[in-house]
Amino acid sequence: MALVLALGLAACDGGGGSPTAPAAPAPRGVTFSAAQGGDGSIGLRGRVLGTTLEVEVVAAGVEGLYGLNFELLFPANLLRYEDTGAGVFPTLQSSEAGAGRVLVGATHFGAVAGLTGGGTVAVVRFTAVANGSGVFDFSGQEAFDGFGDRISLNWVGGTVSVDL
Repeated sequence: MALVLALGLAACDGGGGSPTAPAAPAPRGVTFSAAQGGDGSIGLRGRVLGTTLEVEVVAAGVEGLYGLNFELLFPANLLRYEDTGAGVFPTLQSSEAGAGRVLVGATHFGAVAGLTGGGTVAVVRFTAVANGSGVFDFSGQEAFDGFGDRISLNWVGGTVSVDL
């Protein structure tokens, strides 16, 4: 009986079990979630560098994409537009068209083949300015082949969450 009592006390090791560690604080910063577009799409990917969000506009599974234009809608109450960098197209034009709107156009020139497969169309940079959640979306989007004919693509956006 003494042996059973000794083993039972040793198993309790002080009788209180293990202490509970304090919960880790929730991560702070910017997070971006992209919707999945699949082949024949223009979608978004996000990369966070501190309070900077780089949103990459990406073509996937396209054939003969010679040029495109679109308006990227973003939550201006959370993010400030900074600039737009070029991707695989030799010509890129962009401008802020008002709160929460960036106009983008990209194209090839001359008798060259359009983009087949995929690649980065543009990289749009933002700085986080306030807490909250919001949506990225496309408006007025058009895509063309080398003959000027429209190409039907699936345009998919994403969401952002900011906790500064």
